[in-house]
Amino acid sequence: NGIILAINSKNNQKDAMKVINEHPYMVLRKNDFSCIKINWNDKISNMKEIAKELNIGLDSIVFFDDDPVNRELIKMSIPEINTIELPKDPSNYAQILRSLNDFNVLKITQDDTKRRIMYEQEQNRQKLESSTENLNEYLKKLNIKIKIKLDDKFSIARISQLILKTNQFNLTTKRYQEEEIKEFVDDQTIIVGCAEVEDKFGESGITNVFIIKKNSKEWVIDTFLLSCRIMGRGIEEAILGKILEIAKDKGIERIKANFILTEKNQPTKNFLKNYGFEKDGENWIFLLKNKIKIPDYLEVELNE
Repeated sequence: NGIILAINSKNNQKDAMKVINEHPYMVLRKNDFSCIKINWNDKISNMKEIAKELNIGLDSIVFFDDDPVNRELIKMSIPEINTIELPKDPSNYAQILRSLNDFNVLKITQDDTKRRIMYEQEQNRQKLESSTENLNEYLKKLNIKIKIKLDDKFSIARISQLILKTNQFNLTTKRYQEEEIKEFVDDQTIIVGCAEVEDKFGESGITNVFIIKKNSKEWVIDTFLLSCRIMGRGIEEAILGKILEIAKDKGIERIKANFILTEKNQPTKNFLKNYGFEKDGENWIFLLKNKIKIPDYLEVELNE
């Protein structure tokens, strides 16, 4: 269903992994988990490491632990995490898990079913980065390819899913339901775009969404967001640059964008300014006579 599984356990790693990999009644095996922390460190430190490695917010984590002491420690130290209270009888655990609303989704997308594989690929990227001397060399080695699709009706479910849940890299955090996205796609004055990203380690799926409202001389960026999994590789600059190129080719003179600060979208705070947008009251403006920047170490393809 696209739920990321991780282990935070105080134990001898060798012993625990033997049970996970060999016990005849163990349903989940090593490859089902996207992050495994089995050691004698405190669970608070492990939890922060898990969030860092998976590049997710602590408020996206649900914590199951049969030890009331560990549950209380997590609740006191990291209250953003949803720590589930459990009874002494473990036969009730499954029912409690099923009763939670945290894992309910209206529709499972293709990207959801591939999420575990995508996190495995991300760990390979991290290994490459740690073995490469500088960031530019690492980015060149990734062979990043971006495929932008405009008004693609087959991607509406995933587009809506990203809009509803993306917080960190999201200029406005506006939320639109699937039916609203369908209306936007059919509206000739609005562009609904999304981008698929792949590199040498595999596909990251649809990880970007943008919504543009068109006027005769000006386009307005209503929504621009990026999955936190692919932040920091120049992908956001490349997609924005492609939007600007498309607008310029159609005779548009300027692009207007908004940034609405929230508690969670701090990573987006300087994005427009760093790209070259200038503040104009409550808006950010980019004049299309100015230089449009697209990083040269990646490839951008447009499918209209």
